[in-house]
Amino acid sequence: MTELLHMKDNYIREFEAKVVAVGDCYVVLSHTAFYPEGGGQSGDRGTISDGTTTLTIVNTKKDSGTVQHLVSGPIALSVGTDAHCSLDWNWRYESMRFHTAQHVLSRYLQLNYGVITVGNMIKPGESRADYSPLESFDEEMKRKVEVGVNEILAKNLDVSIEFMPRKDAIDYLNKKGYQTRYLEMVPKSVKEFRVITIGDYDAASCAGTHVKNTQEVGAIKIGKTKNVGAGKRRIYFSLVN
Repeated sequence: MTELLHMKDNYIREFEAKVVAVGDCYVVLSHTAFYPEGGGQSGDRGTISDGTTTLTIVNTKKDSGTVQHLVSGPIALSVGTDAHCSLDWNWRYESMRFHTAQHVLSRYLQLNYGVITVGNMIKPGESRADYSPLESFDEEMKRKVEVGVNEILAKNLDVSIEFMPRKDAIDYLNKKGYQTRYLEMVPKSVKEFRVITIGDYDAASCAGTHVKNTQEVGAIKIGKTKNVGAGKRRIYFSLVN
C-alpha cells in the first residue's frame, strides 16, 4: 500500500521518496503526494528525479492500493533510488479549485432542486457532473444556479478535512441532510471515512483534493448541458478566474 500524503495535506508541491518498484511504464514510490486518478478526478502530473535523471509523470493511477506514476519515455531509475518529486502545481491546483466548486454546485442543486449527484469528472479546463432527477436545464435556470453558486463561493468559506469512523461519518452526514446513498457502496473493509466540510454549507465523504477556502475557487461559469439517461443530466462548468 502506498502512503497517500494528499489525504491530509493537499498543498504539498514537492517531497522526497524512495523508489520501491518499477514497471514497464511506471514507478512506485514509498509514499506520494500525487493524486491517483479516481473518484471522478483526473490523476496528477509532474516529475521524479534522482538528481541526474528526471522522469516526466503524465498520469497517476492506483492498482490494488499501490500508486503507479506513469512516465513518458524509458525508465532510468532503479528500486532503492532516493527521488525528489515535484507536482505540476498548475494542474493540481486547478483540479483542487474545480473539485471544491463541484461540491458547492452539487449541494446547491440538492437544496434548491432536490437532485442528487450520480457522477462527475474533475479536470483542468472544464469539469462536469451528472445529476438526477433532472430532465431539463434551460438558460434561465442555468443563470440562476450560476449566480447562486457564485454567491456561496464568495462567502469565503473554510474547507476542512476530517477523518471519522465509518458509522460516525454516515450518521453525521445523515443528520446534516447530505448525500449518503453512495457511502453504502464503499466496501465494508473501509472503517474510516475522509470528510470534506465547506463551512456550514456542505459536507461529503471524499478522497479528492480541495482548496482551503472557497475564495480560492473564484467563480464558475456553467456551459453546455445534455441528457445522459433517463432523468439524468450532465452539466459542464469552467472557472472564471
